[in-house]
Amino acid sequence: MKTWGRYGPVVLLLAGLAVVTLYLRVNAAAFGPRPATLRFAFQLMLAGTVIAVLRNEVGFSTFGVFGPVILAFAWLAVGPVWGFLFVAYVFIVTVAARSALTGLDLGTAHRVATLLVVAIVAVFVMVTVGRVQGTPPFDAVLLFPVVLTTWYAERFVQGVTASGWAQPTRRLALTVVAISAAYLVAGYDPLVTAVVENPELWVVLAGLNVALGTKTSMRLGEYLRFRTLRRALAAENPSDVLTMRVRNREFISRYNPASLLASYDKVEMKQRFHGLGIPTPETLLVVADETDLAALRDLVATRDLFVIKPVDGSGGDRILVVSGRDAPDGTFTTNRGQLTAEEVVAHARDICVGGLADYGERSRAVVEELVTPDGLLADRVTAGVPDLRVITLHGYPVMAMARLPTEESRGTANLHVGAVGVAVDIATGVASGGYQQTRRAFLDEHPDTGASLAFEIPDWERVLAIASRAAIASGLGYAGVDVVFDAVRGPMVLEVNRRPGLGIQNVNVAGLLSRLRFVETRAEAGQFLAADERVRLAREWARDGWQSTTVDEPARAAPMAVEP
Repeated sequence: MKTWGRYGPVVLLLAGLAVVTLYLRVNAAAFGPRPATLRFAFQLMLAGTVIAVLRNEVGFSTFGVFGPVILAFAWLAVGPVWGFLFVAYVFIVTVAARSALTGLDLGTAHRVATLLVVAIVAVFVMVTVGRVQGTPPFDAVLLFPVVLTTWYAERFVQGVTASGWAQPTRRLALTVVAISAAYLVAGYDPLVTAVVENPELWVVLAGLNVALGTKTSMRLGEYLRFRTLRRALAAENPSDVLTMRVRNREFISRYNPASLLASYDKVEMKQRFHGLGIPTPETLLVVADETDLAALRDLVATRDLFVIKPVDGSGGDRILVVSGRDAPDGTFTTNRGQLTAEEVVAHARDICVGGLADYGERSRAVVEELVTPDGLLADRVTAGVPDLRVITLHGYPVMAMARLPTEESRGTANLHVGAVGVAVDIATGVASGGYQQTRRAFLDEHPDTGASLAFEIPDWERVLAIASRAAIASGLGYAGVDVVFDAVRGPMVLEVNRRPGLGIQNVNVAGLLSRLRFVETRAEAGQFLAADERVRLAREWARDGWQSTTVDEPARAAPMAVEP
């Protein structure tokens, strides 16, 4: 019954499509050549499937799904050479215009509208020159490609500003490859003709997308990403690697309800932590409108150390770390260079009405106290705030790593941009060697400072208990808790992540899947246990290698005596 509840609706959907296509097949004569007149629609089917396969089975990170499909149609309209040149021309012009607007305090809506004006003028110039030079006509068929290319330029410059050139450039290159693949398939006449003339293939395409979307567990890109880990696990359990598909399907969707994810709010979560006494950096201000910006100006005038971050950000995106004020000119030292007070305020405004907010939709920025890193981790880096990532299931810690910023990561603790992850044993808190994801290299020393990556985190049981309490308080069944170590206040919860990344497995040279399955079989029996007890059990399981053959009977506190 449970299986039917999950797959029943899609079975009915495919059955309905099959009935429709059978009717069309039987009555083909009555419809005449009409399907052929809609040839572009069938090309769209094929192009969309190609992009989906590249993104979800191969692991391409592209600028959307529909965008590459529409740009592939532009190539079909004017040919691949002129199509590529057209898109490249508009992209370069709009990137240049977007860069010129960077210093202005524009919201997303006005910034994108300005870029669109520039792009249309650029297209007009190209069309005018083309009429003289005899180039293909760039008419209304290229309207949507112009809009999409303008938006790509906006996203590209945002990405470069937030994380440097490497990631946005790679994403752009993969988008071009995806457009090329969609063009080749959608432009292959025998295949398109077969789809047009055989309605049964329409059901096959829908079924293929459903099957690939539900049954594929590991992308081709993940075979490459986890190849070293898989080789290390080959003798024991090569299928222990937790992939994105399995994580999303069997842990996030199951234990982090969609309603909770939709309403998850970092400000409310911080309020909950403060109210429950879970140590977390002080929240100084929440910026949402012009009144709050005025309050931020007052705060900037009196404080030299603070952090500004978006409420809806992820992966360290658009976080501004203000680490001091330069006395002679009053500018602030930040992770984005020297900024004036007004530029700091402008960064918060950009978060609220630009940057991550789409077309005028307002967001919020949180201003927090700046953590003064504890010497144990701080002495190993040149800049930034190191932290600890703990993966939890139902509040039970299952895997941990320390994340150390590098010069390559621009002071952030994000593995995707160059931070070093250091494996930390759940049972003991002992760190034993690092891994730099961007270079796919295992390290014994920090690449910038040469500091040893072998150390022990003090008061480890307390640290895990703090992480466990934060995970339980968040309501997230599957979570990644980020803990920072302040020189004065000790360990504090920075935030709880709804979709923690998978790179921690490479850092630990260990798979997550068997540990999560292990906890799943024991979580129901311990659903009323306190965080301290969940940590105690998790450390015992870790010492046993997550291989206990019996389900632990959770310890329960003795009932409190009541005076008669």
